[in-house]
Amino acid sequence: MTESSTTKVRKFSGISPVWIVPLLALAVALWMVWQDTRGTGPTITVAVGDAEGIEAGKTQVKVRNVDVGQVTEVRLSEDFSSAVIEVAMNEGTERMLNPETRIWVVKPRIGRQGISGLGTLLSGAYIRLQPGDSKEQQSHFKALEQPPVISQETPGRRLNLTSEGQTSVTVGDSVQYQGFTVGQVEQSEFQVDERQTRYQIFVKAPYDELITENTRFWLQRGVSIQWNSQGLDLALGSIESLLGASVTFGVPEGQPRGDKLTSEQEFELFESLEEAKQQGYIHGIDYVVLLDESIAGLEKGAPVQFKGVRVGTVREVPLRWFPENGDEAPLKRIPILIRFEPERLRGLVADTDIESWERRLPELFKQGLRANIRASNLLTNTLFVDVRFYPNAGEESVDDIFAGYPVMPAMASDFTRLEEKLTALLDKFNQLPLEQGLNDFSAAMSSVDSTARKLDSVSESLAAIVEQPQMKQLPQLLQQNLIQLKELTGSFNEGSPTRQQLNQTLTEIEQLSRELKPVIELLQEQPNSLIFSPSIEPDPEPKAYE
Repeated sequence: MTESSTTKVRKFSGISPVWIVPLLALAVALWMVWQDTRGTGPTITVAVGDAEGIEAGKTQVKVRNVDVGQVTEVRLSEDFSSAVIEVAMNEGTERMLNPETRIWVVKPRIGRQGISGLGTLLSGAYIRLQPGDSKEQQSHFKALEQPPVISQETPGRRLNLTSEGQTSVTVGDSVQYQGFTVGQVEQSEFQVDERQTRYQIFVKAPYDELITENTRFWLQRGVSIQWNSQGLDLALGSIESLLGASVTFGVPEGQPRGDKLTSEQEFELFESLEEAKQQGYIHGIDYVVLLDESIAGLEKGAPVQFKGVRVGTVREVPLRWFPENGDEAPLKRIPILIRFEPERLRGLVADTDIESWERRLPELFKQGLRANIRASNLLTNTLFVDVRFYPNAGEESVDDIFAGYPVMPAMASDFTRLEEKLTALLDKFNQLPLEQGLNDFSAAMSSVDSTARKLDSVSESLAAIVEQPQMKQLPQLLQQNLIQLKELTGSFNEGSPTRQQLNQTLTEIEQLSRELKPVIELLQEQPNSLIFSPSIEPDPEPKAYE
């Protein structure tokens, strides 16, 4: 081997001492990085509406008050609609992070449930994490606006309620069963598309076993005032319902309990127990009733009654069926949609099966079963649908379909017929000659008025006469005349001189009249006998008959 070859081998086999320091520095750096990353876990991002009280490097993430991570960065989202918090989780927290995990910011809050988060006044806000049970992994989360009312680990059942009315239930309100608090309202959301409010409630175990398919949910108000047949009914709820509102559930009296829930089911939240009793029936047969009269006063939810027994519910007033252009026609009758509910007849009939009643009702229509509307309260003009038999009802088809629903035959109500009779009576009354009668009556009243004025004048004249001094002396003069008349009549008593003289005078008058009688007869026969001597005819001589 030559000398030049030996020199080259030495150059490549030796390591220069200059490289020792950089290599040591790299090894130390790698060791420090390994030491730093050995106790850390995954990194997650949380979107919050407001990052108030959140600080990078200071705010902790806790589970059951145990630190499991720390906020490393706080920034705005790309569209500036929210704040994004980046959190470095501790080692071994991967199982907590899944789609069922719930995260929220703990800070002081005031609500119906009281004041919460007072401890953060001194320590500052922190992030609370509630682990989920899903096995899927997730690293991006959205924080809850309000902390969950009930822990995820609490045994029980979650249910969804819907309401189209103003139920005024808020998150945290209690869920009660016969006065006992068995759960709470967890979520409340108004759905714009469906125009209804959706609630999520939680019922704790073992009370969740009380919920069946026939369970009804209604709003329990602090003060309930109802007017029924017995008068005014005033009821006070629990203290919690007086402060706010509460949701109560149960099976209304007289209805079957039903089977237990085997799957998720959505329930309707009614505004009162009475509404839950009357409208809480699920199964029924829908019919359209075409009315040829006014439906003012008939509202959705009004009862359908048969001889005073409720057998159904009015579902829609009026029914809007949105006809096609080719179906345009004058609206002669108003359609309403009712639901016949055979379950209400449980205990009154042998069978309440829907299919059997679907076959039975058309036969009853042929026998004269008709629907009409009647007034349940004349003061408030509240109407209901009355179903009854009319023996004289005419033949009407029972196979008609309107807007996809079978038609229940209708008949004009008694109130409408009474209205027609009153209208006819008023028409006859309008045809009467009232104007001439009124004129005659006015003339008669004028004559009576004139007579009354004359009577007033006569009464005034009589009053003037009575007030004269001579009229005041009249009673005394009458009394004196009566005394004189009494004295005169007393002088004609039996045996009195006046009576004897009167009798003698009458005797002389009678004798004189007998004496004058021949003279009077002569004057009647010969009036001139007072001047000439009266002629005396000789007596006739009797002669024999020749």
